[in-house]
Amino acid sequence: MPIMLLRDLAQRLECALEGDADIEIRNIAPLEEAGAGDLSFVTDARFTAAAAATAASALLVGPDYRGTRLPLLRSAAPQLALARAIALLRPAPRPAPGVHPTACIHPTARLGAECHVGAYAVIGAECEIGDGAVIHPHVVLYDGVRVGRNFLAHAHAIVREDCQLGDDVILQPGVVIGGDGFGFTRRADGSHEKIPQAGAVALGDRVEVQANSCVDRATLGLTRIGAGTKIDNLTQVAHNCRIGENVILCAQVGIAGSTTIEDGVLLAGQVGVAGHCTIGRGAIVTAQSGTHGDLEPGVMYSGSPAFEHRQWLRSTAVFAKLGELAKSVQELRAAIKPAAKG
Repeated sequence: MPIMLLRDLAQRLECALEGDADIEIRNIAPLEEAGAGDLSFVTDARFTAAAAATAASALLVGPDYRGTRLPLLRSAAPQLALARAIALLRPAPRPAPGVHPTACIHPTARLGAECHVGAYAVIGAECEIGDGAVIHPHVVLYDGVRVGRNFLAHAHAIVREDCQLGDDVILQPGVVIGGDGFGFTRRADGSHEKIPQAGAVALGDRVEVQANSCVDRATLGLTRIGAGTKIDNLTQVAHNCRIGENVILCAQVGIAGSTTIEDGVLLAGQVGVAGHCTIGRGAIVTAQSGTHGDLEPGVMYSGSPAFEHRQWLRSTAVFAKLGELAKSVQELRAAIKPAAKG
């Protein structure tokens, strides 16, 4: 691990330094695990008490932190500074450039400079791999795949034929890019005819797709994922979808075919979106919600079917009291009936 003086770390993280600038920082650790030489962090006021007892040598804190016992790196954006501190002090291992002897690379494939190809990886005909790619064991790139610079594919990721990936794309283990869309049509006898999925997938720059998620190829044309979008584990993006830039799709999200998700949308865990819908720019859909129609930009939605979040909160508050309300209605009916007979 690298060793950095606190003053140098402050400069790299664009933090204000308070206290001894010459402390050596060797690692970063949580408050309760940190020791001498460690940087720790307080990004939430709830952990102020734990910070008072930590054995860390310095703390990364936000603008409102008031503890003074330890040297501080103070940031207006502590979560962002924390992410960068981890990258500096705990850099991810990177295998050396080279091709493992068990890898299978088609003679027409073209690899850029400084690439690493791991054991039993397969790279098909006419593939184009940008500079600095790291392709871990058992990754498979079908014929005609094109990927940009600094591609990182973890074990057992698969990219099907003719898919296009931008720069700095990350595929976690078990990802499938460009599998067939779920397209079938019914025959006269009730059986199903497969609709050929003749399109492909295009991922923009800085897209990350996490473990065991799938982005299906288009029936015709392209399924598109915009630059900067992050897709969590076990997520399904169906054929012909258009996902904008800087979208967040949390775990177990399912998006049916031909749906458009505009820039900056956040779909929380287990959200379901029906096909041929449009989710407007900057909308937020909370966990386990489902939508069967278009959603307006910049609005938070909850429920299934999803509707505006504040209205949903009022509705669920009433729902919790339905038993009590039903009992009151029954009592009122019982009181009214004798009077009505009289």
